[in-house]
Amino acid sequence: MSRANRLITQVAIVAVVLLAHISCAAPVPLRDPPSRSIPHDADTGQTLAEAREAVEAVPGISVTRFAGGGPPNVKGNTGYSVAFTIEPGYTLVSGDLLIDYIVRNVWAVGEGYMPNTQIQISSRTADGEPFFDLAAAAVGSAWLNPKASFTPSQHSTVVIPLSAEDPEGARNLMNFKRDGSWPGVIPKPLPDGTTRLGNSPAAAR
Repeated sequence: MSRANRLITQVAIVAVVLLAHISCAAPVPLRDPPSRSIPHDADTGQTLAEAREAVEAVPGISVTRFAGGGPPNVKGNTGYSVAFTIEPGYTLVSGDLLIDYIVRNVWAVGEGYMPNTQIQISSRTADGEPFFDLAAAAVGSAWLNPKASFTPSQHSTVVIPLSAEDPEGARNLMNFKRDGSWPGVIPKPLPDGTTRLGNSPAAAR
């Protein structure tokens, strides 16, 4: 056998061995996409539109944004963003009740994906009206760390953590679980006096 033929034979043997090894190797399992591990499209709960309507039904509160429930991003994160304006002439007497109401309405949405990172809440006070202290209201609702402190302004934003990897988020998730699994219980409408128009008497807190 010539030297060239021996070289060809050796190369062929190596190729056969490599192919045999590859064919016998265990397949590498594919990771499930993040969306599969996050609960979504439940048979219970309310729709996104119903949650928005519930908040808009509060006198003097105009919802300008109510978005969320979309598929998680590449990091597996999904959350909600809610924004509202306090209409001219109205005073938010019980801001803590309103923030709690917004958070619980979001958690009660069974349409789309369960939020697993945060609920961002933004407020706007009408021109010429006293600024609403959104941070104080969020702390009062017990969904935000008492250490959180912001200077009240016409435009304010707070973030309610919902990540199980964050201590505050884990605490909030435990509070939700006391009422059962996601989606949560649809909250009852807020009592009269949560907001006040003009100089009308304020309801007791």
